[in-house]
Order: sequence, then C-alpha cells, then structure tokens
Amino acid sequence: MGSDLKKFVNPKFLKTIDLGLIEELFARHFEPEDVPIHFDGEDSVVRSALAKHFEAAVTAWNRGIVADLHRVADLGSNEGMQIILNEARRQGVVLYPDPETDEKESAPARHDPKHVALHTYLHHKSVFEAAADFHALRAPTALAEFRGPERDVSADLTAEITEAFKVASMKLFARDLQGEYCRLGPYEEDGEINLVVSHGAPVATTPVVDGDREKIIPLRAVKYATLRYSPAEARLFIGGVAKAQQADLAEIFARQILGRPGFFSGKDARDLYTLDPISEAGPDFAFDHRYDDRILDVRIVAAAADQFEWDEAEGKWRYVRSWVSKDPAGALRHFEGSEVRFGKGWRLGEISFRVFMKSEGKRPAQVTVRLKPPGTLAFRRTRFEKAIHTLIARHGLEKDRDAGMVVDAAE
Repeated sequence: MGSDLKKFVNPKFLKTIDLGLIEELFARHFEPEDVPIHFDGEDSVVRSALAKHFEAAVTAWNRGIVADLHRVADLGSNEGMQIILNEARRQGVVLYPDPETDEKESAPARHDPKHVALHTYLHHKSVFEAAADFHALRAPTALAEFRGPERDVSADLTAEITEAFKVASMKLFARDLQGEYCRLGPYEEDGEINLVVSHGAPVATTPVVDGDREKIIPLRAVKYATLRYSPAEARLFIGGVAKAQQADLAEIFARQILGRPGFFSGKDARDLYTLDPISEAGPDFAFDHRYDDRILDVRIVAAAADQFEWDEAEGKWRYVRSWVSKDPAGALRHFEGSEVRFGKGWRLGEISFRVFMKSEGKRPAQVTVRLKPPGTLAFRRTRFEKAIHTLIARHGLEKDRDAGMVVDAAE
C-alpha cells in the first residue's frame, strides 16, 4: 500500500495540486496549531514543504490522511474520473460550479483525475461515496456465484429492508473481528440489484516514527463487499468477501432482501459450470465465436488435467496428480499424444482462455477468463461481461438449471 500511495502523491501531483485542497485535507486531521505545513506562504515555499513532508515513509504520515489518500487514490485514474463524472451527472451535481480562473487555459491542472478525485472527496461526498461503490463493483475478478432454484425472484429495496441487511452484515463482519463500522450503498441498474457494503478489515499493526523513536500502532482499513443480483436469473455474485463468509452473506441476502431463507443453500446453488464438452471433444476443441462479430479470436492459453484413482478402502475417488499445459497459441494441443486420457481417470480440472474483442484502439481488447468447475468463473468485469457469459453458455460450459428443474419435477 505504501508504494501505491507514493506513486499517487508524486512530485508532479504536489507541484500542480490546488493547495487549497491539500490544506483542507490536513485540516481534517490536525488541530490548527498542529498542522505541520504553513499554507500562508508563497506557493513555491508551501509546495517545497509538502514535498519534504511526503518524502517520509508512509508509516510516518498521519493515519487519517493515509486513510483518506487510499480512498482518493482508488478513483484517481481516468476510469475512476469517468465513474465520478457519471455519478455526478446522475445526481445532478456540478463538480466545479465556479468558472475557470483562467478561461484561456485549455487544460487546467484541476481537471487531472487525481485532482478531481480529491476535490470530489472533499466537496461532494455523496458523489464520491457512490462512485467508490461502483468502482468496487467493477473491481473483483473472482466472484462467488450463487444460483437460486427458480427464476424471476425480485425484491423491493425499501429503507427497512436495506437497514435490516446492513445490520445483519455488520454482525457477520464484527463476528470475524472486523469491527462494527458498516456503510451500505444500494443501487438498482439495468434490472439488477447492486449492494456495496463498506466495512472494516482485520486489524494490522505497523511501525511508525514518533519523534525520535519507533512505536507500533494498530490500523483497520476499509474493505468493500459487493453483491450483484439478477432477479431474472436469480443469480447472486459476491466479491471482496473471504471464502468462509460468502455463504453466510448469501444467506443474509436471501433472508433480508429476498425474504426467502435458504434460497441459495440448495445442492445446486454453487454447481454452475462444467468442462465436460471440452473433455469430450478432446485436444481439437475450439470456441466458435462467429455468432458475435465483436469477438475476433478465443484461445485456450492454459489447461489442467487432474488424475483420480478409485480408492477401494474408502469407497471414493482419490486425487493423484495434475498435468498442466500453458501455451498462448493453444494449450489443449499438448494433450495430444500425452498420457492424459479423459474419461479414464483423467478429468479436465480448469482452463484459462483469452478473448480478443474489437476495440476503438489499434490493438484488440483482451479479456482473460479462468473457468474451474463447479463454481469459479474469474475475469475482470468489463463492458464485455455479457459477451463472456454468452460465449460460455453457447458451448455448454454453463449447466442448464432448467433441465435439472424439469427432471426434479418429473421425479
């Protein structure tokens, strides 16, 4: 984290940032007589003092300023600024209501993403908090996925329902020694329910400089738990949550938001994906992407085959070893002529494939996807997310819930 903050608070940032913003930031965490920087001097003198102040190790900085800068740094990028601008537009907020100090300046420094993030954090907190929530929703690459036993199960996000969810979530995180701070951001977008739960992380201790000696202080950072729910598919995605807490949080969502306790606890709730169609096709398997003209190519760049043996004594299959192939040009081809024989004690355990998408730039956009049954589908959630899910479903790699429901009904 320290290196990330050093990159954010770099010399260019300190030479161009609005000193009024930095003064406000310091005023949040120091009494007037204790502020280590005198902001009433010449700009060059103040900036020189700031540079010297931030040359120290991050562990020596004020803890409150460190916490604030971590939050600002998360949105201090071009992508983060676009999220801020979208949210400001949604809320009807004008970030800079005053006219430019110099209308002839075509590229004012205060429009730099880092500066916009700090300005929004200090002056438009509701916009910043919502933008931080949407950034958190995009961030996780590996999401825990749960599927309910029936489709079209919706919810009404009333204040009472969301408050009950917040209280139950806070108890879950507090139980695992993550503190009692909890903030909930509920959003509905494109027919989906999005919940972002800001909560405390486990306490970490770090050494800091106190005068001429070193001391150890405890720190509790802010973490984001994200939940996305599609009522049409009755599918819940959870990100940013420890594996041991995922099922509990899914149950809290089912109980408090849907009013359906146990909705995500069925035997098929996490049994979502399969690699059987690839195993059956063998090394010659290839994704057919001709149905979508946005997709230029799909390559399986890594694959792992797992060998199992039947254990007579225990009456179950026992894992023996794995055979891994990695090749950016096509990993499956290396199974040809190898010892791997799918269906004879060998199973395809997981694959990673790279999808090349048309983009406005000179090079194609790339999305790398890791698929490991029964429930892991990991990739950076981008504007191509629906295209990835469609690609998987069209090739039979997503289990058909409706077929299972028909069988259950017949039985």
